[in-house]
Amino acid sequence: MKTVGLVVLAAAVAVAAAFVSLDSSRLHDDGVAVLEIRGGDDGLQLIPVDGGAAGPESVAFDDAGGGPYTGVSDGRVLRWLPAERRWVDHSSSAPSSRLPSTVRQALAQAAAAHLKQICHSLHRCKAQNFTLPPAAYLTCFFVFFFLVSVAVVSSHLAMRAEVLVLAALVAAAALLSSLDSLSDVRRLELGDGDLELVPLDGAVGPETIIFGDGGEGPFTGVSDGRVLRWLPDERRWEEHSCSVPDLLDSCRGSQDPGREHECGRPLGLKFNDKTGELYVADAYHGLRVVGPDDNVSRPLVPEWQGSRPFSFANGIEIDYETGAIYFTETSTRFHRREFLNIVITGDKTGRLLKYDPKTNKVEVLVEGLAFANGLAMSTDGNYLLIAETTSGKILRYWIKTPKASTLEEVVQIPWFPDNIRLSPRGGFWVGLHAKRGKIAEWSITYPWLKRLILKVPMRYVQRASWFLNQLGRQVIALRLSDDGKIIEAISVHGSLQKVFRSVSEVEERNGVLWIGSVMSPFLGVYKL
Repeated sequence: MKTVGLVVLAAAVAVAAAFVSLDSSRLHDDGVAVLEIRGGDDGLQLIPVDGGAAGPESVAFDDAGGGPYTGVSDGRVLRWLPAERRWVDHSSSAPSSRLPSTVRQALAQAAAAHLKQICHSLHRCKAQNFTLPPAAYLTCFFVFFFLVSVAVVSSHLAMRAEVLVLAALVAAAALLSSLDSLSDVRRLELGDGDLELVPLDGAVGPETIIFGDGGEGPFTGVSDGRVLRWLPDERRWEEHSCSVPDLLDSCRGSQDPGREHECGRPLGLKFNDKTGELYVADAYHGLRVVGPDDNVSRPLVPEWQGSRPFSFANGIEIDYETGAIYFTETSTRFHRREFLNIVITGDKTGRLLKYDPKTNKVEVLVEGLAFANGLAMSTDGNYLLIAETTSGKILRYWIKTPKASTLEEVVQIPWFPDNIRLSPRGGFWVGLHAKRGKIAEWSITYPWLKRLILKVPMRYVQRASWFLNQLGRQVIALRLSDDGKIIEAISVHGSLQKVFRSVSEVEERNGVLWIGSVMSPFLGVYKL
C-alpha cells in the first residue's frame, strides 16, 4: 500500500508540472511578453530596509521622481536616496522618540558596560566582606532601572508601559544576580585546558557515572541504549550491557530521541555491592538488572503493576540492608524525549517508587512530584534525597527514624537540579541542567506578572533574556551540606561554556571529579 501511495503521489506531481508547463507555453503562444527574473549580478537586486523593519507594502515616487517611498512595519514611511544608497525617515504615524542609530547603539553598549561594572563591583564588596547599607542597594536598583531602560528600549519608537515594567524586572533580576549567595562559598572555576575530555564510543549523553565495588570503571549509560565501561589502562570504552540485544547493531551510535523507546535509554545506574548485579533504571523499559557475568539486562519491573509500561524511569538507589530498590518515575504522562513538556505544562505526576525483590511488588511512596529526577541515599540509610527539577527543590524522604514516610523540603535553588551524588568530603553533589531565570521564576509565582510579560513584544523579551545571560558565570554543579547549604560551586568559562551547557551528574572519587552531561559526547575529568 505504501508503494502504491508513492506511485500515485509521483503521478500527481507529474501532472501538475505538465499543467504549469502548458500555462507558460500558452503565454508565449498568445504573444504575451514574459519577464523571467533570475538571481545573480544581472538579476534581482535586494535593498535592505532600514533599522531592521520589514514589510514594504506599497511603493510610490514624488512628482520630481524622488524616492521610492514605502511604509514599513514599525509605523514609519521611508524615502530612498539613490545617490547615497540609503534610506531616510520621511514621516511616521506615531510621535517619534527615536534617536539616531549611532546614538542608540552607543547608549545600549554603554548601558550594558555600566551594568556589568556595577555587578562586578558588588561582587568585590561581598567578597571582601564590605557591608553596604540598604540605601546603596536602593540606589543601585534605580541605576539599574535607568540603564536597562536605555539599553532595552532606546532603539525602539515608543516606550510602552509593559516594556518599562520588563526593564524594571531585568534590573531587579540583574541586581539579585550580582548579590548571588555563591560569592560566599568555595568556587571551582574551570576554563580552557582545566578539564580533560574523555570521548564516548560513538554516542552521547553520559547521564550517570558509577564505579564497581573494586573501583572498576566508570560505567555510564548512553543515548543508544548501551551501558559502557571505561578501561583506564587501555584508554578506551568497552560495551558492558544493553537492554535490547536484537537491535544492538542498528541502535549502536544512535543519537535520535525518536528511537529511544526501541533501543532503550539507561539513566540511573547502581551496583549491588553484595551480589555484583547492576541495576538499571531505563527510561522506557523500566527497572532492569544485569548479572555479574551477563551482558544483557533482564526486566525486573518493566510495567506499572502489569498495566502500563513506565513512561520515564529515572533515578535509582539501593538499600543494602533490606535489598529494597528505590527509583523515580519522572512523569506518568510524558516520555523522556518529551521532558521539556513536563516543565512547560507544570506536570506533577512524578513519583518515588519502591521495589521489594522479596515480593516482586512496587509500592508508591510519594506522588505529585514536579519532574522527579535524581536520587541519593544518606550514608546512614535514614533518608533519600530527591531532585524535583521543575521547582528547583531538593526534597528529603525519611526511610527510618520517627519521621519515617514523611517528605520535607531541604532547599530550593535557582537552577534546574538533575542527579544527586554523595561526596566523600561531606554533603552531596547536584548536577545543574540550567539556570532558573528570575523573570521565569517570578512569572510562575505571580500569574498577573506572567500575563503582563505576555503582552510585551517578543523582541523585547528576547533582548532582556540575552542581557541577563551575559551576567555572572555559568554554574554547572553545587555541593550542598546535609541541611541544604551551598558549600561549593563549579562554574565554567571560555569554550567550556559551550561544551557543558548543562550537567547531569558529578561523581567524586579518589580526588577526581567525573562530570557527565546528557547532551555531551564525552565525560569531563578534573583532578582536585
